[in-house]
Amino acid sequence: MMRKILLATVAAFALGLAAPVARAQTTTLKFSTMEAPSDPFVACFTQPMLAELKAATGGRLDTETYMGGTAFAHPLRQYEQVAQGVMDISQGVLSYSPGQFALAEVATMPFLIDDATIGAIALNRLAPTYLAEELKHIHLMALLVTPPQTIHMRGDFTGIDDLKGKRIRATGVGATALLKGLGITPIAMPAPAVYENLQKGVIDGALAEFTALQAFRIGEVTRTHVLANVSVALLFVGMNKARYDSLPADIREIVRSRFSGPALAEKAAACWERLGAEVARGLQAEGQRFVELSAADRARVMPVAQEVTATYIADVEKRGKQAAAFHAALVAELAKLRAERKAQ
Repeated sequence: MMRKILLATVAAFALGLAAPVARAQTTTLKFSTMEAPSDPFVACFTQPMLAELKAATGGRLDTETYMGGTAFAHPLRQYEQVAQGVMDISQGVLSYSPGQFALAEVATMPFLIDDATIGAIALNRLAPTYLAEELKHIHLMALLVTPPQTIHMRGDFTGIDDLKGKRIRATGVGATALLKGLGITPIAMPAPAVYENLQKGVIDGALAEFTALQAFRIGEVTRTHVLANVSVALLFVGMNKARYDSLPADIREIVRSRFSGPALAEKAAACWERLGAEVARGLQAEGQRFVELSAADRARVMPVAQEVTATYIADVEKRGKQAAAFHAALVAELAKLRAERKAQ
């Protein structure tokens, strides 16, 4: 009898030692993005996000990264990979898939969002109400909004007429439609392909936010930067739904409350704004030209932008999506946030 008691006590003690080990077991998530590890935005936002996620879970979540130069870094496959479970978490560009995220792309209409932080907060506040169905294939952590994309040229710019007939890289339906309306030829092209095509003269310029000019070396083959708020690009950070659902409840809550929504998107916007300003200062120091749209040119562009927006909203409405309601809600939320910032 004493031997049985002793064995039972030893077994219980062994189980007691094993339990904390089991609780502390690490789950490694596969993460992918098209950006290279050396990309300044990755260093500012992506890598700290992954490190903070590991720290917040006490090391119970870790990540194995697949970034630019790896087989899983294709710019056009990030959403598909995470939706299908090839990756557990992905960071990708929604604007690279025109039509697939038609409602979300209302946010890319010309001259709508002029501030990345305000745009990011507004869009993520509205996403659960308006975009849940469109993004239902993943657990959305956040929609990321770049600063306004401006036109970066190989040649000179004296006015809007200089752009007619030019081939400009563009992504997103808002930017593409605006360029077409101004007599410019938009060329769909992921950011990693811009440098070579701009260098060879295949394209005359590119729409991009300033951080991309350093990350993808675009600034090495430009001379003039036209500061027109053509559009913003939309990115996402999302987790595979099945993988998210399989996580312990407390870890799911950490992901939901600390690594999802406006706060996460605001961190990304802050990185883009700070890094972009540094890139712009460097290009100015090199002697590259920065040109504002004249009042006359702006007066010519705005009616085209308004028509692009109205046409796009009507087209999306025909698909049974609440484009008009989403646009109105976004305009109102942006105005509210601008007023709050002004009052501070």
